[in-house]
Amino acid sequence: MRQEAAAPSPREERVVEAAPARLRVRNLAFALMAAFLLLAARAVQLAVSGDPAPPPRAVAATAIAPAARGDITDRNGVLMATNVRAYTLVAHPARVWDPAATARALQAQFPDLDLAAAERRLREKSRQVVYLRRGLTPRQRAETLARGLAGIGFVEEERRVYPGGELAGHVLGFADPDMKPLAGIERGLDGIIRRGPLRLTIDVRVQHAVEAELAAAARAVNAEGAAAIVLDGRTGDTLALASYPAFDPNRPGAFGPDARLNRAAASRFEMGSTLKSFTAAIALQERLVAPLEAFDLAAPMSVDGRAIQDPHPIEGAATLADIIAQSSNKGAATLALRIGPARQRAYFERLGLLQPARIELPESAAPIAPMRTDRLSVAILGYGHGLAVSVVSLAGAYTVFANDGQRTNPTLIARAPGENVAQTRVFSRETARATVRLLRGAVERGTGRRADVPGLEIAGKTGTAEKPGEAGYDENRMLSSFAAIFPASDPRYVVVLALDEPRRTAAASGLATGGAVAAPPVGRIAARIAPILGVRTAAAQ
Repeated sequence: MRQEAAAPSPREERVVEAAPARLRVRNLAFALMAAFLLLAARAVQLAVSGDPAPPPRAVAATAIAPAARGDITDRNGVLMATNVRAYTLVAHPARVWDPAATARALQAQFPDLDLAAAERRLREKSRQVVYLRRGLTPRQRAETLARGLAGIGFVEEERRVYPGGELAGHVLGFADPDMKPLAGIERGLDGIIRRGPLRLTIDVRVQHAVEAELAAAARAVNAEGAAAIVLDGRTGDTLALASYPAFDPNRPGAFGPDARLNRAAASRFEMGSTLKSFTAAIALQERLVAPLEAFDLAAPMSVDGRAIQDPHPIEGAATLADIIAQSSNKGAATLALRIGPARQRAYFERLGLLQPARIELPESAAPIAPMRTDRLSVAILGYGHGLAVSVVSLAGAYTVFANDGQRTNPTLIARAPGENVAQTRVFSRETARATVRLLRGAVERGTGRRADVPGLEIAGKTGTAEKPGEAGYDENRMLSSFAAIFPASDPRYVVVLALDEPRRTAAASGLATGGAVAAPPVGRIAARIAPILGVRTAAAQ
């Protein structure tokens, strides 16, 4: 008879079932413990590595989207602007353990960090990522990571840097942290720079000399501002362009609007007697004056009831050379009246003085041209008032004297070898050379004597213009300038320097005129840059 197994007792049944239950509980406990260990390990990794999860796509696209920009170099390949790796300090608020302590730790490393604002942003738990500071260096990143702050990380980006600091700051301009160009050549040639590297006409050696002399001249007379430019008159190449006070494009926010203003291109001034050079050239070109014609400038002169006076009266008969050398208002006004309004305006148009300088800077300002063409307006313009232009525009017009009567537009883009240079014929070669001889006389024996440098044959014209005010021209506020060409025997280079509201000093014999304060630094600039440009002095030839 088959025997069946006895059924287990209730106690035996409980014992058999209890072992699998305890096993499942134990396995679940191990699994939970492993999960917690993994989470803890991940938290430590985030705190130490500083590599946050990528921010949402929309945030990354709008907040950190640097545009590639090519390098900028001077004409000889010296680096003037480039991109470097930089980092943006970010936080994931949900992962920050203690917002107050974290904010204090960050401020300890970055003292200018707004503590309250940083803590407030670290508490914004609804946001996946917040941005705390941009443009940090690899060293700053490493120092921050060493603090082991939970929820703090970095996003890599590019930053625009200018290795020369303040050097050529007004030429280069600057870009914001998102690489958007805001000023200077960065903005003016943005499309070209985005496509690749850009070589400028600037020579950093010449630029350094010009900036040093301009700053020294401005400080010596406590000027409100100053500007200078050096051009190759035959090509229009801008070898240097400077504005004072200077600013550092690496830190544009640390400088006010006054320092960031490009006074060479954006400011407009009545340039005074520097325009007499053109009046003389026009009269010669149109054969309205003979070189040895005698003028009686001792007698009083008035035009339409307005007295014309000379700052340097000439006794006895005066020639055209005397008019330019002694900067005679009467002589220039007489010539201007012979020229007449139509011819005067036509020549000024061809000289480029009635439109913005065609240099590749967005700051290039349009002139303030005279609207009237009556006899008085023509006479006044003949000796340098009534037309406000930029220093760049004036230098561009002066290229006619360095290029045998042809005007070349100032440019900042270096040309390829053999590339044609656009030129506008204004005067004949004979007229241009005759005018240069007149300007050489102004330096040898006239108002520009303080610009003379032995052997360099500097030719030039002083300018002293009272600035207009609410009640007419103010004799206590002047724009003092000097425009030069050198060497006179083989004209090529143009230098223009202007000082805005220079003060009278004992060093300048109590004068603030162009001859006293602007001519000397132009002479020093020419002396410094001549060896760089390969200009040999007359004594060495």
